[in-house]
Amino acid sequence: MIAEEIRSLGLRQQALLACLRLSGGDLDKKFSAEDILVEAWSKDHAAWGLRGHEDNHPDVDKIGKELNRRGAIGLVGQGLIERVDRLVYRLTAAGLHEASRIVPGDALSRNRADRELETSIKTVLEHPIFKAWLNDPAKPKYFREAGHFWGIAPGTPARTVRERILSVGQTLDRAIEVLDSSGSEEIGAGRNRLLFDRKDVERCIEFVDVLKKRFQKDLRLLDPQFDYRKISRDLSEKTGDIDAAIV
Repeated sequence: MIAEEIRSLGLRQQALLACLRLSGGDLDKKFSAEDILVEAWSKDHAAWGLRGHEDNHPDVDKIGKELNRRGAIGLVGQGLIERVDRLVYRLTAAGLHEASRIVPGDALSRNRADRELETSIKTVLEHPIFKAWLNDPAKPKYFREAGHFWGIAPGTPARTVRERILSVGQTLDRAIEVLDSSGSEEIGAGRNRLLFDRKDVERCIEFVDVLKKRFQKDLRLLDPQFDYRKISRDLSEKTGDIDAAIV
């Protein structure tokens, strides 16, 4: 994108594009909050610069707000980037997908985004805990099984618990968006192979809500200040209630 086009975007979109440039579309590549800030500032001094010194210094407070803004509207809260360590992040499949849509004509990023998102969706839909629930709705009976699905366990930091649960929800939301945008009820992988269909995704969304209700006491022990019943409703309404986090 040319500089004028980037400057016409909101700060969140600019920050996401900075993450795309830093990663080169590689979801394993890590970058710091400072990396994101400097990369975004390099394209738009006025938007990201320190007040009164815009051309010489970026404003660190601005990147913190876009990464961890209150509510599920920051890049982390939306599942577009993932925190892997303090001040260290990486782009998610959903983030790559979203960033590729901001840059029309970037066929390479778009194709890579489609593949990565499809892989993430497939990973969730093929998880053995979800498959066991499809066969027997009484399962899982123990929180450790639900934790295995989300990638959490006793001792997992509260913020990490939130992010991983939200990430699964965002992956499923993206799957619905892919179906809606394609005008199809299923996504294939060529040679008549079906990756997933709308019913698969909707059943998994139902499963996630069941887990949150069934194990809400366990979740509250890990993260006492968060209402997972509320986030279940909020995700379906594209809103959220994540407590403010410090970058």
